[in-house]
Order: sequence, then structure tokens, then C-alpha cells
Amino acid sequence: MLDLNFPREKALLQLPVLLRNTPAGKATYTKLALWDTGAEMSGICIDLATWLQLEARDEGMYMQSASETVSVKVANCQLQLPSGELFEQDVLILPTNDTPVIIGLDIIKQGLFSLDPEGEHLHFHYELK
Repeated sequence: MLDLNFPREKALLQLPVLLRNTPAGKATYTKLALWDTGAEMSGICIDLATWLQLEARDEGMYMQSASETVSVKVANCQLQLPSGELFEQDVLILPTNDTPVIIGLDIIKQGLFSLDPEGEHLHFHYELK
């Protein structure tokens, strides 16, 4: 179960995650994972994918950016939330480094999450089903 508080005026929900490529013995921690209910699939930026030595596969997938549709590759990666929930699954290799990690609906829908106002903060709660 994950419980976090965010300032109410903050427009983005960003939380820390641990990323692992177990076969390569690589792991890194990032505090900039964007919780994105508009993303169908989770993804990591190309620099992180390269550093983690993920094996990218071309599966004919595309991603719509603000200005164009781009081809993206897919790789298997472990993502661990700060509360310990571990997800091992395919992620998109994002063609930019603007957002290091996007947590999409493929992870979000595996649990229940809520966002409730509490004074000057928003209380974020996520729990696996």
C-alpha cells in the first residue's frame, strides 16, 4: 500500500521508483516517475533504458506525441514503488528524456488508487487488488 501527500497546487503526480534489469545486474532509483492515467502503457526514457542495458524489441508499436506519431521499442523491466509493490513487465522505450519514467494504466489498473484533498495537500493512495 502506498500513501503519499502532494502539494495541492502541484499539477503533476511524481513519485520515486526503483528500476531493475535483473539479468544485466543493473538497478537505479528515480524520483521522477509520472503517474499518468492518460498513458495506456508504462515507459522509461531512452537514457535509462540504455544505462539499464534493457534489450529493446521492435514490436511495431507507436506512440502519439504532442506533434507526431513515433515508432517505439519495448523492453522488459522491473519497476518497484516505494511501498514495495513490484511489477515486472514490458515498458515502452520513450524517444525523449523529458520524463524519465511514466507509470501508465498497465500498472495503475492492477490496484485501486485515490486522490483526496486534505487541506493544502492531496492525499495519494494506491493498493494492489
